[in-house]
Amino acid sequence: MRRFIEKLIIIVLSLYFSYLDSEIDLVFYLLISLIISMSLDLFAFKKIRYVLYFLFIVLIFYDNIFLYYFPLILYNMYIDFKKTFFLFLPLLFMNLNILIVVLSFISIYLSISTDRLNEILIQNRSVRDKLKEDTLFLRKYNEQLKVDEEKNIQIALLEERNRIARELHDSIGHTISSSIIQLKALKLIKNGNLVRGLDTLGENLSSGMDNIRSNLYDLRNESIDLEYNINEIIDETIGLNINLTYNIDCDLDYKLKYDILAAVKEAINNTLKHSSADSMDIKILNQPKFYSIIINDNGTIYDYKKDSDDGIGLYSMDEMAKKYKGIFNYRFEDGFRLHLTLMKGNKI
Repeated sequence: MRRFIEKLIIIVLSLYFSYLDSEIDLVFYLLISLIISMSLDLFAFKKIRYVLYFLFIVLIFYDNIFLYYFPLILYNMYIDFKKTFFLFLPLLFMNLNILIVVLSFISIYLSISTDRLNEILIQNRSVRDKLKEDTLFLRKYNEQLKVDEEKNIQIALLEERNRIARELHDSIGHTISSSIIQLKALKLIKNGNLVRGLDTLGENLSSGMDNIRSNLYDLRNESIDLEYNINEIIDETIGLNINLTYNIDCDLDYKLKYDILAAVKEAINNTLKHSSADSMDIKILNQPKFYSIIINDNGTIYDYKKDSDDGIGLYSMDEMAKKYKGIFNYRFEDGFRLHLTLMKGNKI
């Protein structure tokens, strides 16, 4: 818009100056100059613009009246030739006119100013886009930090529960075990009533020991019921029909349970945020050498460039696979599909 206004000013002044010095009909000269000027703005190929410049110079030699419209063409010459545009200035001396000279330098000044302004605007736009991109990345990075922080807190709590369980087992369990042994020794004393009482007491202590062991085991392992927690997440998910296939019948390490749960939750969140899917299949399978997690949806759109190295979620799953010396891959074909394998007994 700025260039259009500046060129309009130059056209008006050129036309005015030409009418001051000439009495002939100038419509032809004006139209030809306008056509060439507009063509210079329309054509992107430099070779075509160079031909147009050559054509206008030929017209100047053909008729000096075209010199009155030379400032209009000079405006584009600076854009295409930059500092070498001054090589065309000697054309002004073919029919020296102070008005044409002044208008030519005004045209050059306007062209230089607008060109520099455009460079600044392009730089500002580039900086703005980079800042926006960095802001989005930092926002995702902060979200991932929060997730990692919550995960670390949960792991710390689970480790503390395990420590308490070990201490209870080592202290109370040892005491009760010693008491049971002592009771068995006392039973060797031949006293019927005493033996019956000691038998009852021994049975109670043995039952209590079994209960403590059972509870300590549960304290360590049932803190994450993987299948139950996944179903809980599925039940809380709105707008997505999720089918779960869970085929793990053995007990898993609680950290592995937490990692699988985090991967499933991340996949569901990514689908809700970036996909057009309304259905998802989740398969958690027990293979001979590894655990397999396969998740796919029926989405026709998935902005996976905002994930992986271009986004934090898929990157986390890739790191998880490396943690267990496994493999992580994904693709978008008839929906988004990811496959995560975690090797058994190969945690880094």
